[in-house]
Amino acid sequence: MATRKGTTTDPGYSIGVVSRLTGIHPETLRMWERRYEVVKPNRSEGRSRRYSDDDVRRLSLIKTLVDAGHQISIVAPLSMAQLQKRLEATSPQALRTIVRETAPCRIILVGSALRANLAAAKSDASELKIVAAFDEEEQLKSRDSFPEADTLVAEYATVQKETVGDLRRLLALCGAAKAVITYRFGARQALNDLESAGVTCLHAPASVAEIQSACIRARAEPGSTPLPSITVQAAAIPPRQFTPQQLARISVTTPVIACECPHHLVDLISSLTAFETYCLECEDKNAKDAEIHAFLHATTAQARALIEAALRRVAEFEGIDLS
Repeated sequence: MATRKGTTTDPGYSIGVVSRLTGIHPETLRMWERRYEVVKPNRSEGRSRRYSDDDVRRLSLIKTLVDAGHQISIVAPLSMAQLQKRLEATSPQALRTIVRETAPCRIILVGSALRANLAAAKSDASELKIVAAFDEEEQLKSRDSFPEADTLVAEYATVQKETVGDLRRLLALCGAAKAVITYRFGARQALNDLESAGVTCLHAPASVAEIQSACIRARAEPGSTPLPSITVQAAAIPPRQFTPQQLARISVTTPVIACECPHHLVDLISSLTAFETYCLECEDKNAKDAEIHAFLHATTAQARALIEAALRRVAEFEGIDLS
């Protein structure tokens, strides 16, 4: 006999898991519970919220209706039957907008074989729109900006433990929310880690139809990804304004002003840049690790850009040639 989530036999889902399953931000969920009593989760011994399967189904339905234009104050008190009836009465146009069925899935491709296969089978991939394509990862990593994309589709010969972190870095750079990969050989634990993080793993050779189906499904599904719930768009990672050579030149320049501000600014930028790299290279043990490190990466990059702007102004005042 199956046990019910949220009982003493099965402790249920945490608020973080429910947030990924339903697409409702934890703070929004807490506010809905406090104001509208959308659900009444159980509590663990430590007083943490624990949600049942029924809670998740109810919240998913409410989220769909709210996204379609219904007011939370109206739908919150309704029973499951009433919510389902209201969903059935909601216009198909509004529901299509939620899952973006009217537009092709925008993808970024990495891998020469993938690129060739999709280029040769355009008629079989009518629901995909390739917004950028690269033969190798290094080509993607060298690019400063990217068009808006739903899914990154990457080709791997092998999947190892390091692939989780590598894929997260690619996602953080290009700004895609979801990932689909193809692979020839893979370590079971690494594949499990990727799947747990919301990445679709297809054994190569994967057909164009399989890739298209995986991309459409990934886009429509809420849930966990290797990226943070606070999505790090490529535009949120400002490019570096100084080369290492320029920073070195400033660090040995005798300041005109009676202080060491230029040197201190160089030290700050060097430390922030090193921490950016550290955040990107941190090993992913789970989706939460990826979330916090991607957030730290974006935040540190923005701080570094502010200090770089200050250094540029000081360099101009000092008359330092940066060419």
